[in-house]
Amino acid sequence: MTALNRAPSNPNFLHANKFTLSFDRVPNVQYFVQSVSVPGISLSEVQRSTPFVDLYSPGEKAIYDSLVVTFHVDEELRGWKEIHDWIRAMTFPTDFNEYESLKRLNRNIPVNDMPQYSQATLTLYTSANTPYYRFKFVDCFPTSLSSFLMAVNDSPDNPITADVTLRYAYYNIDKIG
Repeated sequence: MTALNRAPSNPNFLHANKFTLSFDRVPNVQYFVQSVSVPGISLSEVQRSTPFVDLYSPGEKAIYDSLVVTFHVDEELRGWKEIHDWIRAMTFPTDFNEYESLKRLNRNIPVNDMPQYSQATLTLYTSANTPYYRFKFVDCFPTSLSSFLMAVNDSPDNPITADVTLRYAYYNIDKIG
């Protein structure tokens, strides 16, 4: 590589506010999404012992970070309740029949699919607001939903937010543009 051809072909930066996140299952959450943490990936490693020093080789498993989403809580609690009800139905704390409500709660997936999962799609946009990359998260399910704080001394100009942490099998990255 010479000094003349070291310039990148696209000098534009990725903008943190140019994205959309959609779920098959929770439409009210996707409408109020404020931030999403694009998950990282790491590789397991295998230790090989020698008499002198331990050596490491690449492992065989990809380890994905959790998908963390922050969203505004609407006054009817629709998005927050979508996640709450999803977690509750997967854990059926009072009755085994609660698990049956997963199918009812998830009207947007076919009946033969496993009802505890949802697909999610994160689309990143260019500086010209055109879709550029799409992350497709396969078999998502929530592992935690944060609490939210109500305080009489808080300003009504500060909307309430909540965080949801999701696990998934893996994600694929497709270039659109």
